Amino acid sequence: MKRIASSSEPSTLMTYRQAVPGGTWEAMRNDPYFGGMAAYENVRAQVLLDQGGICAYCEVDISAHDPLKQCRVEHFHPKSDISAAHNWALDWQNLLAVCAGGSYRYAEAPHALAPIEENLSCDAHKDRMIQRGKLQLVCDGWILHPAALPASPSLFLIEKWNGNLAPDAANCAASLPITGNRHADVLSLVQHTIDMLNLNCERLCQARLRIVRDIEHNKKKQRLAGFSPTDGMANLAQHYLRQKWPAFFTTIRLCLGTAADSYLAGVGYQG
Repeated sequence: MKRIASSSEPSTLMTYRQAVPGGTWEAMRNDPYFGGMAAYENVRAQVLLDQGGICAYCEVDISAHDPLKQCRVEHFHPKSDISAAHNWALDWQNLLAVCAGGSYRYAEAPHALAPIEENLSCDAHKDRMIQRGKLQLVCDGWILHPAALPASPSLFLIEKWNGNLAPDAANCAASLPITGNRHADVLSLVQHTIDMLNLNCERLCQARLRIVRDIEHNKKKQRLAGFSPTDGMANLAQHYLRQKWPAFFTTIRLCLGTAADSYLAGVGYQG
């Protein structure tokens, strides 16, 4: 999971919410009278653009047009929470672009892997945890919202031998308090997020391992080409991070360490 910095709210969503303040997400998607259908398409396109084409939770690549890389809009806070005071269904800050969570049977890894049930992740697994009573319906503060993550340093680390994500204990301890955290500390919040989103399912671990091995292979190529360790890592940071943003951004960043952080600082990375 990486930090997300949302852009300004699409004007079509604001216009629709003002016209239909108690509107539901489903009603907006199918509303031809107040611009609801246009608002839905604009929101879907904008959250995908803001996230650089990767899932807000697991960071697989997603697309608005490729059926094998299905993108859908996730409401972090329940979209059923609609009142005169606040309509969470149409709250711009409550919307994320996510993958199908491994639920799409005909996609290839890392988008799906059998057995599907064990390899569900992201909102698909989050919903299952809510249904089983392991996660509160109002999950705010129980799991991380990507917008609440600091841009740097990362609160995660990667275990390069198995592709697992884990909390970075040192960075979690040094982190500023995260607003609304319902756990005793940041480390517990990060670990609960990994567990509730099933970010260490076999499907995602295998995908991260492929990235780790590719980077290690290219480190060797840089050495054989005569580059110093510093220059070689800088070359790799530019190679892997020139796209905004590559799939499994956090894995790449963690594998490249300070070279990645230097490159990201140079391009003004904020999320």
